[in-house]
Amino acid sequence: MTAELQVDVAILGAGMVGASLVHLLAPARQQGLRIALIDRQPLKPEADTSERPPSFDGRATALSYGTQQLFAKLGLWQHIQSSACAIEHIQVSDQGHFGQAHLHAHEQNTEALGYVIENAALGKGLLRGIDTLDNVELFAPANAEQIQMNADGAQLTLDDGRILQTQLLVMADGGRSPLASQLGIQHSRQPYGTHALVTQIECDQDHNHWAYERFSGDGPIAFLPLQQRSYAVVWTLNDDEIDAVMALPDGEFLARLQQQIGMRLGQFIRVGERSRYPLALVQSKEQVRRSLVLLGNAAHSLHPVAGQGFNLALRDAAVLAEHLNRAHNKCQGLGDLALLQAYEAQQQTDQRNTIVASDVLPKLFGSKQSALTFVRDAGLLGLAAAPTARRLFGRHAMGLGQRAASVR
Repeated sequence: MTAELQVDVAILGAGMVGASLVHLLAPARQQGLRIALIDRQPLKPEADTSERPPSFDGRATALSYGTQQLFAKLGLWQHIQSSACAIEHIQVSDQGHFGQAHLHAHEQNTEALGYVIENAALGKGLLRGIDTLDNVELFAPANAEQIQMNADGAQLTLDDGRILQTQLLVMADGGRSPLASQLGIQHSRQPYGTHALVTQIECDQDHNHWAYERFSGDGPIAFLPLQQRSYAVVWTLNDDEIDAVMALPDGEFLARLQQQIGMRLGQFIRVGERSRYPLALVQSKEQVRRSLVLLGNAAHSLHPVAGQGFNLALRDAAVLAEHLNRAHNKCQGLGDLALLQAYEAQQQTDQRNTIVASDVLPKLFGSKQSALTFVRDAGLLGLAAAPTARRLFGRHAMGLGQRAASVR
């Protein structure tokens, strides 16, 4: 008979959110909290390998200034900083219209508005040394095939026959988790009728730490600075256009993309591998149950136009960890429903505001209706003319619009 392994917290998914939560729980770990980190992929933190957790792919992530500050407090930024590019300026513009706004780090009295980093580099930094942390056991590669909730929390059956019993199960295994369905957790899904085309481009001039948010006739496009003359690109295209644009030869693709932004970035001279994924606002109808929490894309998946998906998920994880660290210190049950509901209530406003903003922006700037065109251009002109409004808008974009969670 297989022996049952006992842990306090089991985290499904060693992607960016799951790995971050392990570090956020350091105060409780130092007091004996036992964590199991489970992922379908092998974890090789120190190796340059293609075998990475699913969220560590060729894409890049925009880290808000608040996220960078949190990583610095956790001692993780030193492992990430060399691979991250600072965003010091942001230009927001609407193709064919006068509305335009600029955000600058110096207006916020910070060295950067945010940072851009390839997911693979971010993942390597978050996983560095994770296999040596006290009270952390890795199960990777491993697949949790069955979950049974019981009086003591949750029991997981892994594909190799091992059984884990945990006080609290954290599901951070993405938006298509079969285990969430197994538990009867439902998600609402509102398709946008668009795809995100993700790639990298190289230009003939330095980016000088400028990021560009361009609302074009083809859809919103984000140009995020990476290396000295390269950008990560997220281009929103209608479902009926994505196949044709993906199939364009590199030269024609670059010309099509150049038409959307003009020459403000310089001449586009090279494009990397292109990938695509359908866009939808996906929200779990439940984020907590007794002994269960959903985090990251398992809880909510946002439109990438504002670059806030991971930053919101990390704030969720930080607030959850704050509650769990405090409860463990007081010898309270980590799966207690009232505890988990308190976490959910604390994050409700932040989640609602971020989700609404990420949902409204692509609809507002994707519309060709003259009334909405007037509204959005007036808004951009207003931001350009009002330093106070610009600073407030910038603070929310930087992830500083709410109280920071205590991580130590």
